[in-house]
Amino acid sequence: MKGVLKDWEKMKSLPVAVLGGGVSGQGVCSLLKRLGWRYRVFKDEGVELTPSKLRSSSLVVVSPGFRPGHPWLVMARELKVIVLGELDFASCFLTSPITAITGTNGKTSLATLLCHALHKLGYKAKVAGNIGYSLSQLIADSVSMDERILLEVSSFQARGLSHLKPEVGVWTNFAEDHLDYHASIEDYFQSKLSLISGCDDGIFVGSSVRVWARRLSIDLPKKTTVVPVHSELNYPDQKDHFLNSYPQQENFSLALAYASSLGIERQDFVKACEDYKPEPYRLSKVSEINEISFWNDSKATNFEAAIAACRSMKDTIFWIGGGQSKGGLIDEFARQISEFASQSFTIGEVGEDLAKKIKDFGSSATQCFSLREALECAYSEANGKVSILFSPGFASFDQFDDYNQRGDFYNKYVFDLKKRFATSAQELLY
Repeated sequence: MKGVLKDWEKMKSLPVAVLGGGVSGQGVCSLLKRLGWRYRVFKDEGVELTPSKLRSSSLVVVSPGFRPGHPWLVMARELKVIVLGELDFASCFLTSPITAITGTNGKTSLATLLCHALHKLGYKAKVAGNIGYSLSQLIADSVSMDERILLEVSSFQARGLSHLKPEVGVWTNFAEDHLDYHASIEDYFQSKLSLISGCDDGIFVGSSVRVWARRLSIDLPKKTTVVPVHSELNYPDQKDHFLNSYPQQENFSLALAYASSLGIERQDFVKACEDYKPEPYRLSKVSEINEISFWNDSKATNFEAAIAACRSMKDTIFWIGGGQSKGGLIDEFARQISEFASQSFTIGEVGEDLAKKIKDFGSSATQCFSLREALECAYSEANGKVSILFSPGFASFDQFDDYNQRGDFYNKYVFDLKKRFATSAQELLY
């Protein structure tokens, strides 16, 4: 055992206070059960955490959804009770090598791509973290010492880390996001920097990370390798393949650099990636009606991801976007969208304001009151070779449970359209 929990068996006389009952909290409970350590779960909507309950707890393990200034965390610090994030807690019980993967966009795609390729090349590897399978749950379910953990880490999880020490860090990119959570863009950057700074063997970052480091006058660790985007990777020779899109060129370049550090030959790694299938609702074509193509990028929950998707389109773009704001410069985003999209169709809480701002830049924009309405309006206006791109750029929680549900509905609406307007039986099959 290591870190602050090296004497954990002595601490077991008192229960652990687990803050949060989501994926992270449930994983912590699973690990505590395996350790035979009692615990109590506290949620904002449930049982209240009081000073007396804190004093009778051995430590607090907090889920990433709790902001640093939450009254329970302030109280725990005042009472000098040990507070650990879920990743720090889990890492105290882990001896497997960790590769930490973070970034504004592309974390899940890179983690799953690497795991897929490493498996095919005979390596033992598992993904965990922000991907929806917590590190605590992974340990509770058992993991062997020689398995490489590809750990996706969000800025919420990275903030305040003090015990997790990855061997390798990969930072895909950086752009404005989550400014409703972080105090500033610098705070957001520092959260990710704190994760990779302690890496033992190496750090790989995308070019935008260095750009922002210079802009914020922050030094990157000396062991950092900046990986440029290789636009011609000679893989694969399929026009609409996921890894051919603009956003994934950066991920694939980083994956190649990481694989090379493990001694894997380029051609072997490329071959291993041939049959990789992306997680749902990363930029991919849904279907076509005549010359009109429909693209689903519901996972694009920030401005940078939406703009990257626009850059990937070859034909005229009819853009569908909007949702719930996470902060950031909407004016600048509207300007960029107006440069890429011939017409825009906006939805959600920001729909009215976003449509107005896009029009202010001289581009056509229509506010719609639902995703179905936006899709049907876009289709009715489309003529010739048009890409109808759903890449929202905002959170989904104003109208949907999450981006997966949002993506499900978009696909359903596309296929409903196809049933109504496809001109041949052959088209219906695509």
